[in-house]
Amino acid sequence: MHDPPARIDADATTALVAWSRSAGDADTDDFARARRRAARLGARVRRDAAGIVVEFGFWAPALAARRLPDDRVRLELFLPPSGLDPARPPETARFVRQRLPLTRDGDYLWAVARGLPVGDGGRLGALYALAHADEHGRWRSLPDPLAASMPFGAFAPSEVVDLDAFHEGRADAGFFERHAARNGDGAEPARFGPPVNVLQLHVPTATAGGTLASLTRALRRLAAKLTTGEPLTPYERCLSEYDAIQPLPLEPTIERERGPWPWSPAPVDPASDVDDAVAVDVRLRRPDVIDWGYDIAFAGMAATNPALLAGGRPDEAIALAEALHGFPGRPMMLILDLVYGHADDQSLAILDPAFFRGPNMYGQDVNQQHPGVRALMLEMQRRRVDVGADGIRVDGAQDLKTYDPASGELAHDDDYLVEMGELVQEVAGVRYRPWCIFEDGRPWPREDWPTASRYREVTERQPHAFQWGPLTFAHNTPALEGFWWDRWWRVEQILEVGDRWISGCANHDTVRRGTQLDPDGPINRRLGATLPEVLRRAYDHPAGQLLTYVAFPGVPMDFLNAVARAPWGFVRDTDDRHAVKVAAEEAGFLDWQVDEGGFAGGEAFVRLKALGFTELAPLRRAFRALEAEVRAGSDVATAAERVAPLLPAGLGRPPGVEGLKRLAHAFMADAAAWCNVGRHADRIDAAQAEFGARLRALRRARPWLMAALGDGEHCRVERRDGATLVDALRLAPDGGEALWLVANLEGETVDVRFENAPAAGAWTPLLASLGAHVGDGVVRLPDGEGLVLRGARPWMVASCRATTGDGR
Repeated sequence: MHDPPARIDADATTALVAWSRSAGDADTDDFARARRRAARLGARVRRDAAGIVVEFGFWAPALAARRLPDDRVRLELFLPPSGLDPARPPETARFVRQRLPLTRDGDYLWAVARGLPVGDGGRLGALYALAHADEHGRWRSLPDPLAASMPFGAFAPSEVVDLDAFHEGRADAGFFERHAARNGDGAEPARFGPPVNVLQLHVPTATAGGTLASLTRALRRLAAKLTTGEPLTPYERCLSEYDAIQPLPLEPTIERERGPWPWSPAPVDPASDVDDAVAVDVRLRRPDVIDWGYDIAFAGMAATNPALLAGGRPDEAIALAEALHGFPGRPMMLILDLVYGHADDQSLAILDPAFFRGPNMYGQDVNQQHPGVRALMLEMQRRRVDVGADGIRVDGAQDLKTYDPASGELAHDDDYLVEMGELVQEVAGVRYRPWCIFEDGRPWPREDWPTASRYREVTERQPHAFQWGPLTFAHNTPALEGFWWDRWWRVEQILEVGDRWISGCANHDTVRRGTQLDPDGPINRRLGATLPEVLRRAYDHPAGQLLTYVAFPGVPMDFLNAVARAPWGFVRDTDDRHAVKVAAEEAGFLDWQVDEGGFAGGEAFVRLKALGFTELAPLRRAFRALEAEVRAGSDVATAAERVAPLLPAGLGRPPGVEGLKRLAHAFMADAAAWCNVGRHADRIDAAQAEFGARLRALRRARPWLMAALGDGEHCRVERRDGATLVDALRLAPDGGEALWLVANLEGETVDVRFENAPAAGAWTPLLASLGAHVGDGVVRLPDGEGLVLRGARPWMVASCRATTGDGR
């Protein structure tokens, strides 16, 4: 037992409830009242003369509506045994459970408690939840939506941590102070401006360790080498020359539907199921769901997914921000990916029903129109970004809608997007607003969205914001024959109005879409000898990258798995009910991301091999057959019967529904492991990695390239002699430099000759892709290759004449 036990501070609770009532009376606007109270919800640690005190606040309108007696609504506490390490928990641990009274104020419940262990960088704090009993005395616990730490996931009690202690002595305090000094007068929080470029990555697959700590170590090694001049590895080259890192969502995800769950308390004898302290044995498991990040639980959006925390402590996210802001010469930005447009169906079990408006294609629509939900969502965002991020990316902004009573239809909630963009953060005593990116492809998912989407609705309302552009949002598939010619109308839009767009074809969604192409379809076979080679070169396309980094305005974004030419696919290993469907829809992954040599490796696809798939070809046949059954609408039992002849004995005879589920879970786990960039690091082409880094350095040294094309500049495309030839000219506004890009986006090899050299002197090759052959006044460009040349101004426009590969 803990001595002394946790106890309520009655006087402090009375004062807190009085404040809540005062906040409720201070304004007639429901949303304004909700925002005031939201700022004090959750678990807040403070200190007074008597020691540590913890304030608890919950918003629970559904419980208020049920009018449960006070003794059936409680603050539930689990006091951990000394020395429990959440990163390496024992199979079973004995906690002391206490239930303490809460005081109501309408939809809000408050308590102030003493005697609680508080979590820090080396110790697990008390765990807490909102507990309530039904009329039969059955208790149910709900996590805190505003929790700062969820060491056992979103479906377990939250942790009491001292956030102020985590932020004390931040190594990047000076970074924020310098930002304020450069950009603000103190009256208005200064907004961070856009970076020159962004690297998107998936933390579980970005390093061999798969955690925030291992990513931070990799970045610190890179920074140290840049400081000392030590040569970089090809993998480190892939991380270098970026202004910002954007991890895929870091928030707690849903769990595996069939378990085992990370937190499973043993039943308590009903006779002892009272408020007094009782010992409870809890089966523990370190959270290990490796999701791509977008299947969020929605509860705990201010916390970090514990599966990403090597030490189980929330300060690892702060350490990542500190490492980025401490980069030598040019600090890097941390951009957090926020998912507020939808919630998974699992969220229904852990959040108040007021959070949801109804089902959608992802699970549930979020009811941000409700004043209480809206206030909590903004508070979640504020606390999440206060980890030290200087940018946000809002996922699926077009999914945030509000009901219009006049039309009886849902309309885009642009007011809420403005509220997201105007939220003020505070780190190290500095108030600021982050740089904002919105993914908004309205009218998606309307059938005509590929041609109807403008990608400008947010930026027209919020001049500071950026949006994903048309080659980034859309399901682009540059492995297809004719892709660049067919999409040139979108390129022209980027050139004209793309100065506030994120550009680049490779990201977590588009690369996955590439694996869904028909291998027998119109593929650009010039990109590689095998389908994996085709796909990797399509999304790390030298000519396309040159076009993006030299000609396009706005902010280029790359995806680490594409830059490293490592595999990528849909990473989701949580399903049971839909496991077979989810896996079957990824059948193309085996064609596009796996080759015979890779599959044969001893550490590759070990789970599938253990089931009996020792060769790749039979595995591909089985999954294509399964995919066909799913597309035909077969139920799992029927699919199992029909594909049984293609399945190994390790799945059972017959395999049945459970056998197919085992196959699906093994596939998802093996595919996630295969996508880890660390395991492919020794196969990264050093010369290709060097080219990419030099191209990024070219852009970073010329921030003027972010502006839309102006007078005298151009970017043109023509089809000639079987090639799709692009010719782009960019001019430095100070008149000191001109850049000229020639590239063969797709097609037969061409020779490009330069005539009528500029009056100020000849064009000088600045950067050529690896396959470009530069000669005396001519460059030979095979499919996907290009060259950037530099000239001085004033100059005279050179003419560009394309010839066939024989040099004519």
